[in-house]
Amino acid sequence: MTLQQNRATQNPARWDDVQIGDRVQLRRNGHREYLGKVDDRTADGAVVWVMSDGGNRQLFHVSDGYQLTAADSEGTPHEDN
Repeated sequence: MTLQQNRATQNPARWDDVQIGDRVQLRRNGHREYLGKVDDRTADGAVVWVMSDGGNRQLFHVSDGYQLTAADSEGTPHEDN
């Protein structure tokens, strides 16, 4: 997994270090709102598509106000990212 520490910033300029297949969570206003695996992303890192465990695919844009962080298979955030 290549997700870097810069995901901790509240409004990152882009999510260009996330890779397809990375397990991630998206948080906003201190609450986890979505959990799944990166299904696709734009080359500039501005948009990611995340597939939930239930099979729902959701698009997220970096300007939507989400914090994207790595998560393990149980959805626990990785503290060292």
